[in-house]
Amino acid sequence: MLAVVVEIALKSLRCYFLHSALRYWDAPFPESDRRAGHNTPSTFSHPGNKQLRPAFLSGTPFDYLLRGRRFATSSKEEADMKSSNAVNLRTPPPQSQPRRAPAIFPADTAAWASECFTGVSAHVAELKLFVSVQANLSEPVLLIGERGLRQHKIARAIHETGVDRSQPFLSVETRGLAEEAADRLLFGPQGIIRTCQAGTLYLNQLTRLSPLLQQRIAIHLEERRQSERLCPDLGLRLVIASEDGPAGDHAVSGLLEILRPSTFRLIPLRERGEDIPSLAMKLVERIARRLGKGEVNLSPGVARALAAYHWERNIDELEAVLESMIAFLPAKQIDDSLLPAHICHASLNSIPAGGIDLPQVMEDFERGLIETALRQTGGNQRRAAALLGMCVQTLNMKLKRFARCAGSDPERK
Repeated sequence: MLAVVVEIALKSLRCYFLHSALRYWDAPFPESDRRAGHNTPSTFSHPGNKQLRPAFLSGTPFDYLLRGRRFATSSKEEADMKSSNAVNLRTPPPQSQPRRAPAIFPADTAAWASECFTGVSAHVAELKLFVSVQANLSEPVLLIGERGLRQHKIARAIHETGVDRSQPFLSVETRGLAEEAADRLLFGPQGIIRTCQAGTLYLNQLTRLSPLLQQRIAIHLEERRQSERLCPDLGLRLVIASEDGPAGDHAVSGLLEILRPSTFRLIPLRERGEDIPSLAMKLVERIARRLGKGEVNLSPGVARALAAYHWERNIDELEAVLESMIAFLPAKQIDDSLLPAHICHASLNSIPAGGIDLPQVMEDFERGLIETALRQTGGNQRRAAALLGMCVQTLNMKLKRFARCAGSDPERK
């Protein structure tokens, strides 16, 4: 009885294997077999190709029952199998695109000719290094500093020294832009961020934008960062300038956190007096060339006075003072007689032999204090009067007197 059961089992097993072989005979190879590394049907190609099957199994349906087994083959068959493997193996995944070649900037490149890169201080050297590093990257950049430090020229230097310098450079002045207009300009259907796929966008005065629009910029930068993991050179690069001091407190913390790795803080001109003589000389050369004055020099006394002055508006104020002196320059050298009184006597340690005009010196000093208070309070006369210890009516009266003397609007002064 046991022998009969065993015989029936063996017959059932043989039928099962025969049925499986016949079922696989006309079926295509599974993808897993094509990826196998041993002698699978991918090695022997399709069963219709009899040249790639072992001779003693050629033409039989038992090819598929012997997967994973290795058979002795002739040298010709071995060569054919190697050739078939080379053709049938899956194409390897494409290699990731190589990173962009780093930009090389010569020391005398036009980008370094700007006045914001002129000076001998460590700050100027750090700024040049920062621009050189950022030019090879595509990360957004944040420049924090007071107004008048020529942040727009730093942004252009980052663009012009990078590998994308052939792409457009766009600049947006956010001061005076309404929230709706700024949103449409940046994120509208025809906005800059949506339509421009390459180049650099410079946004001046970040704190002038509403918190909602700053949050939209933060979301855009975060989405761009995620996309760059797949495509490193994707999208428009942003360079953003933000004011330092109380005005900078209006920036959204989330946006500042995203920009923190590529942030540079600009030091005011009054805190690096060693840069002022060389910076003033560069500005004098440019202004004299524009006004057709020829070669103009600075006397040592003027250079010392400029270096000792407290420049509230930084490079912008220095250039305005130099231009006013060069415009009425009768000779080829700027001496102490051409200096404004508020600069000439800013650090007065001794009275000159020729004496001074005390009322004029006091008026210039008073004017400087009032301008500083108005600038510090954003033009708010009530707060400026509180800082100066006077009533608003007195401050308004002095502003009108200064306007009559200067022949200009007090709000523009």
